[in-house]
Amino acid sequence: MHILLSVVSPVFGIMALGFVAVRLRALDAGHVKGLVLFVFNFAIPVLLFRSLAGVELPEDIAWGFLAAFYAGSFVCYGLGMLSGRVFFGRPLDQQAIFGMAGSFSNTVLVGIPIVLTAFGPDATLPLFLIIAFHSATFMPLTVALIEAGRGGDVSAGRQLRAVVNQVIRNPIVIGLALGLTANLTGLALPGPLDRFAELLGGAAVPCALFAMGGSLAAYPMMGDLSPAVVLTSLKLLVHPLVAWLVAVPLLGLEGLWVAVAVVMAGMPSGVNVYLFGARYEAAPGVAARTVFLTSLFSIATLSLLLLLFQA
Repeated sequence: MHILLSVVSPVFGIMALGFVAVRLRALDAGHVKGLVLFVFNFAIPVLLFRSLAGVELPEDIAWGFLAAFYAGSFVCYGLGMLSGRVFFGRPLDQQAIFGMAGSFSNTVLVGIPIVLTAFGPDATLPLFLIIAFHSATFMPLTVALIEAGRGGDVSAGRQLRAVVNQVIRNPIVIGLALGLTANLTGLALPGPLDRFAELLGGAAVPCALFAMGGSLAAYPMMGDLSPAVVLTSLKLLVHPLVAWLVAVPLLGLEGLWVAVAVVMAGMPSGVNVYLFGARYEAAPGVAARTVFLTSLFSIATLSLLLLLFQA
């Protein structure tokens, strides 16, 4: 109950406030988009920079936690595609969206606030390692499958250039990289500049959550319910379960690294799932409803995960 009251309720309460604000038309889609841009381009990069610059780096990094997180991701991606083909008779381009919906975690708008609130600044490094590879892995894979399903030709060189460009221009990755550099070099911000970074970074968590709620309110809720329920089960139940099985029984990991890997695996589906579905006109209704359902039911599943890890 303490976990629910101290971590989960405030987080999802702010999301609910954003949802209600958009539904009551106190804010419109343009306002939410502007808030999302502020969060992605300014507040969260500064928050992560300052957190990573000041955290004490461990002598040994449990690299296996990445294998655990991504093993769960790829298993759920494959199962999502398989369900789309076998149970719902969808073509390959829509199967790719099914796979992404069942595996792609909301690492930024929900993951960062939840993990940092629950585990503190020590969780910044494992967060950084997951975020650094997440979008760069699954976005190009999804695009390639969609193009293959439609007979398109996406060369490996083009995909590689797109991935590199996404990574080096991503403000969140830049903030994390600069924070790690500052930590390793012992660079400290002058007092006024550090206070500036503290104030700006302090806006990241509430603004990200409010923007996430507002974004959910703006998404259309059309589409079949059955596929969304299957994909929601994959994302919230199978993904963290596989991550835990790989991390603990298989690799023998323990401590904070396991907690971050499993909790991040239990995050709701990322908003990019719907954006990809809408952009490529491939099962956008299923994508939108999956994002909504995973965000709704993750209130319970994340509470359970945090309770199990005694956050």
